[in-house]
Formats: sequence, C-alpha cells, structure tokens
Amino acid sequence: MSLAILTTSHRPDFQTFVRLHESVVRHTDPAVRHIVAVPGMDVSLFESIGSSRLDVVSEREVLPRRFLSTTGLARIPRIPRGFRVAAVNATRPWPPIRGWILQQMVKLAVVPELGVDVALIIDSDVLLVRPLEESAFRNSDGVVRLYRLPDGITPQMRRHRAQRDKALELLGVDAMETDSPDYIAGIVSWDPPLVRDMLTRIEETTGRRWQDVVGSSLDFSEFITYGTYVMTLADPARRAFIGTRSYSHSHWGTTPLTMGTATEFVDALPSDDLAVHVQSNSSTDEAVLRFIAERAADK
Repeated sequence: MSLAILTTSHRPDFQTFVRLHESVVRHTDPAVRHIVAVPGMDVSLFESIGSSRLDVVSEREVLPRRFLSTTGLARIPRIPRGFRVAAVNATRPWPPIRGWILQQMVKLAVVPELGVDVALIIDSDVLLVRPLEESAFRNSDGVVRLYRLPDGITPQMRRHRAQRDKALELLGVDAMETDSPDYIAGIVSWDPPLVRDMLTRIEETTGRRWQDVVGSSLDFSEFITYGTYVMTLADPARRAFIGTRSYSHSHWGTTPLTMGTATEFVDALPSDDLAVHVQSNSSTDEAVLRFIAERAADK
C-alpha cells in the first residue's frame, strides 16, 4: 500500500504551507511524499523549503498549454479575492478561470498520475496534529475511504447546492442521492483510478476535454463531483468504506479567530481528530495561527 499527500498552494499562503509541511513530516511515515502544486512564478520559493519529503510541481507542468497563467494580475491587492483571475483558456477565453477553480483543475490533473493507492488532498490552511496512518483511509480490501456527510448540504447553502447540481450535470446522472450529502472537508481521500474514471465520464457526457469543462465552470467542487461519481456511477464495491467524520477540526467562514476564540477552538479539538483547519478566507491573523499551531501541538 502507498499514500501521497497533495496540496495546492501559492505565495500568499507560504507561511501556512510551511507549517502544514512540517506537520506532515512530523506525523506521517517517512515513505509518504508531500506534493505541492504552485504557480510557475512561485516554484523557487517553495523549493527553498529544502525538504527531502517535498516535491514542488508547477501548474504549467500539469495543465494544457492553452491555459495561460495570469497569476501576476490576480495578485493586484485591490481586486476582491473571489474575482481574481488566475488563468485564461486561449481557445475559450470567457469566462476567465478564477484561482480556486484552477487549483481544483490542478488536483484533478495530478492525482491520477501519482502512482499511489491513496491520494490525500490537504489544503495549506490545515495542520496535522496527530499521527496519520494509511489504514485510516484504505481498508484491508483496498477500498479508499469516502468522506460523506448525510444531509450536509442544507437549503441555505446555495453555493454547495449549485456545485451539487453542476456535478450531476457533468456526470450525466439524475439526483439519485436523496439526503443531500456533503463531501467537502479539510482532509479528503481519493482513489486515483476513480478520479481518472470520473474525468473520462465528464468527457463522455459533455463531448469536451474535462479541463475545458471545469475551467469554464462558475460553480464547481472537485470534492462534491468526486463523491457524487463514487456514489452514483462507480462499482458498488468501491463504496464499502464510507465515513461521516472528516478527521479535521475546522473553523469555516469569514470570521477571523482571536486569541480568545482560538483557545476555545483548539480546546474543543476531539481526541480522535487528526488535524486542525482554519479556513484561509477567515483572514485570521498570522500571530493567532502560530498560537493555534503551538497550542494544538500540546494536545
């Protein structure tokens, strides 16, 4: 059995990524590789970490040449984060590709080529705090764990609902799941061959290359699309290992944590969670993030 960890990141998240990688080295087997995919202009920065456990991949290496990076423009401070353009598809320039969509495309491109049994997708804003074993994500029959939270998508979660509808559209299936499950978490495990099969299905359904389809999507979630594929189209045997716990103690939303709320957050860490996750959109101060890392290390 083999496991690799994939993170997509960029220069603004460098400090949080360094903490994540240090926690990966501390809490995983030495054979586990950590792959980070970043914009081409950020490769040298991430290589400066100088870790023997880290492989730095340029986004340009995994995406077709027709996708032209606009990362420099995307970093203009006055542009709202949600509207920053990361790339343009030269053959279909509208709509331009936002950063969070491009990162999803990179994940989907990299995972099928990893040559491992389990791919763990962990974002930069996650921090491992306890030992991570492959057995938590792949059972003795070789089935990779699928995180699935029944009724996790509520009527108020408009973006999640749009992403679910997009997944059904791209996969060409009806709404066969009646409990509106959520598949998004701080740590997500994927079966690489199933990711490859899912991308093939998208191309068969749409008649277009999957990169073009995803790149032109305004509402898309790689996690929801993968989970929907597994539950509706994959061999039923590949659904034999489903978990409703994310293993990640998360702070979602846009409200920044303070020293006080950060203390409460870490102290509420369940004893069997493997990580803490403070969503980058919360704009939590760097000093508070360092405090969380130090306090969580003592749990």
